[in-house]
Amino acid sequence: MSSILNPYIAGSPVVEPSMFFGRDDVFHWIEDNLAGKFVDHILVIHGQRRIGKTSILKQLPNYLPSRYVPVLFDLQGRTNTSLDRFFWWLAREMSRALRQERGIVAPVPDREAFAKDNDYLYTHFIPEIQTLLGETILLMTFDEFDTLEQPEVQKTIAQPLIDTLLRMFDMDGFNFIFSIGSSGQKLENMQASYNVFFKTSLYKKISFLSREDSYRLITKPVSGLIEYEDPAVEHIFDITSGHPYFTQLVCHELFSLSQKTGQRTITDADVNALLEDVVERGTVNLKFVWDEASDMEKWLLACLARIDEQDCRDKLPEMLEEQRVRFSESDLNSALLHLREKDVIAEDNRFILYLMKIWLQKNRSLERVREELIEVNPIALRYIDIGEEYRDRGDSQKAIESYQQALATDPGNLRAQVYLATVYQQNKNYLQAAESYEKALQIDKEDVAARAGLCATYLTLGEQAYAANDVAQAIQYYQNLLSIDTDHSEGVKRLAEIHVKQAEEQIASGREEEAIQSFRHALKYTPEDEHTKARYQEVIAQHQATLVAGYISRAQAEQIQENWDEAIAAAESAL
Repeated sequence: MSSILNPYIAGSPVVEPSMFFGRDDVFHWIEDNLAGKFVDHILVIHGQRRIGKTSILKQLPNYLPSRYVPVLFDLQGRTNTSLDRFFWWLAREMSRALRQERGIVAPVPDREAFAKDNDYLYTHFIPEIQTLLGETILLMTFDEFDTLEQPEVQKTIAQPLIDTLLRMFDMDGFNFIFSIGSSGQKLENMQASYNVFFKTSLYKKISFLSREDSYRLITKPVSGLIEYEDPAVEHIFDITSGHPYFTQLVCHELFSLSQKTGQRTITDADVNALLEDVVERGTVNLKFVWDEASDMEKWLLACLARIDEQDCRDKLPEMLEEQRVRFSESDLNSALLHLREKDVIAEDNRFILYLMKIWLQKNRSLERVREELIEVNPIALRYIDIGEEYRDRGDSQKAIESYQQALATDPGNLRAQVYLATVYQQNKNYLQAAESYEKALQIDKEDVAARAGLCATYLTLGEQAYAANDVAQAIQYYQNLLSIDTDHSEGVKRLAEIHVKQAEEQIASGREEEAIQSFRHALKYTPEDEHTKARYQEVIAQHQATLVAGYISRAQAEQIQENWDEAIAAAESAL
């Protein structure tokens, strides 16, 4: 079923661009604060994972005045590369946005120029862009900006990028918006690490949709196809609190149920019946909250999941003491405050996202939490600590040996396996890194660090294979990436670009039918790409014209020979 008929596409629930709901306050805030009376502002949007920050950045062209041309730089998976290639990518995206959105023919970035001069972006390319802008403002939007906090990219990518952006802040023709992936520790870390960079920024927290916008998100995309009973809509809002990703995930499961059964009315009982499936499909994102929590926060989450909601305030200290958790009142209050700032729990300590409570009850028993937080193999722990010491000194080989010794002692040690993969990745041993990350996922298939690392590694391997003209291998690596993260923006974009390039090569060699198939493959990955859609339609029209001309020519030839049946058949084919 097409995405027009199926608003909840299998693999990753999404809403059509015309079905974007809410966030008017955010767009008004952005427009009001981008340009100040005396100085242009640097804007930062922040909030928990999958809360809709990327969607907001993608929707900016539909909400801002026409003088702004937003350029989206998704840093996910982009920082594990060389500085010259990274800056070349930034330049390429700026050129593409100006050409596609305004018809401004910007200079095509010269890859070799960036390789020869790390300052080429600022000293040559940006000044050229400025001369073309006129009244246009290039709005530089950086998604997943906290990716720069990864230790392995601090010196290679993060600091040079920060230095370049600081210089660009004072240049005419540019505005900036940054998206940071969490309202808690990540935001605090970024502010502390780049105090000079963020000191004049304005901040906007992105949280849950309102009740009204949530109701519209649930019902509007399937209007005329499915009818929700009022209690069902209310129940979806109760268990998601207006979290857009999980709202869509629930609706996707309900839409799938409707397709299988032919049922056209969704009831409260239908929602209840699918909760376990929803939690299973959302595990990676639910586990992300767990993985970024401190030890004290993990104890609180595990205990709160097992306390009746009416007793959330009173029974928590008592339950922690029963589990022999050492804590002070200030530790407890600080951890609770942090969980509230991240929109995990409300003021009364109830879970804002009820699905999180279900996931914890199913996947994090108090016994398992105790095993996770209390190291069971001190020898492996010591080897890991030694490995970290070697890694800090820059002795990668000794670090690798130490992690391998930890794994020999404790083969199921996830931490050692991930650290080993990370060192391989930093040393550009990408095949070994991929193998190690895969082993880490065999230990814990939802581990966030292993999944992110493997995605970045597959992305780099794909780039290397493509640069070596091994297109089939590059496609395989990118498909491997999407098998881990189905909506990885760079992986999707790479596959689309490969198929578009193949299409153009097929057109040049007269294989138009193959080219049409290649364009279709590309549009499966990037259905919103207007340029590719237009080119696809153009090639179809050309191909049809060629076919018609051939049939007419054949009909005329058969007519001259008085082969009337053949002439009629050719004419009908042309029609």
